[in-house]
Amino acid sequence: MVRFRAIQLISILLIVVIFFISTALIMTENYSFFAAALFTFMNIIGATFPPSASLVDANSPFILLSLTLAGIGNIAFTITFATIFYQLLVSVDVRYAITKQRLRGMSGHVVITPINGMGIELSKRLSESKIQAVFIDENKSEVRKAHRNGLLAIHGDPTKQETLDQARLGSAIALCTLYDDDIKNTLVTIEARRGGRQTRVLSRIKRLDDIPKMERSGARRIILPEAAVGIEMSDFLVASG
Repeated sequence: MVRFRAIQLISILLIVVIFFISTALIMTENYSFFAAALFTFMNIIGATFPPSASLVDANSPFILLSLTLAGIGNIAFTITFATIFYQLLVSVDVRYAITKQRLRGMSGHVVITPINGMGIELSKRLSESKIQAVFIDENKSEVRKAHRNGLLAIHGDPTKQETLDQARLGSAIALCTLYDDDIKNTLVTIEARRGGRQTRVLSRIKRLDDIPKMERSGARRIILPEAAVGIEMSDFLVASG
C-alpha cells in the first residue's frame, strides 16, 4: 500500500490547480470545456497535443501561458509518478517472496522463534546435520536482516495459528521457542500444540518456578540457559582437573 508523502500531495495539488487554470485559459479561445480539458490533460502527462501546431493559435498569449503551466504540471506529474513507482518497487520484498516459495512443500525442518543469538547458533548446529531452520519473528527489520544473511525467516506472530501454518509447523520435526519471556514461550507452546498437534516443542525458560506451567502447556523439553551454562562450565573444570 502506498502512503502519500508531503511532496506527492503538494505535486498532486499543483497538478489539479494547473489543470483548472490551464483549461480556463484555453476556453477563452472559444474551445469547449471538453476540448480545453483534453488539451491540458495531454500536455500535463507529457503528450504533444494537438499533434499539429496549426490546429491552435501559437501566438495566442492564453495558449502560450497554458502550455507553460502544462509544462510545470508535467514536472509535478513526473515527480508524483516516479516517487509512487519507487515506493511500490521498495514495498516488494523479493527475498521474502523467495522465502515463501521455498517454504512450499518443506518438511523435516525446525521452526525457531524469535531471531536471536541463541536461535542463530542453534540453526548453525542444525545446518551441520543437514536440518533446515525456519525463523519466525515479529520484528520486520530482523527478518530482513536474516534474509540478507541467507536464513529462512518469516514475519509474523508465532502465537497465531496462521503464522505457524506459514512456517509449515505441521511438517516440522520441532519448534524451539527461545523468548526471554516465560509467558510468551508458554503462549507459543500452547498454540503449537493446539488441536492435538503432536509437534515437539523445546522451550527456553527463565524462572524455575515456571517449569510446571510450561510442562502443562505441552513443552517436550525445557531449557534454562543459565543452568546449561553452569553445567557446561563445571564439566569443563572437572575434566581439566
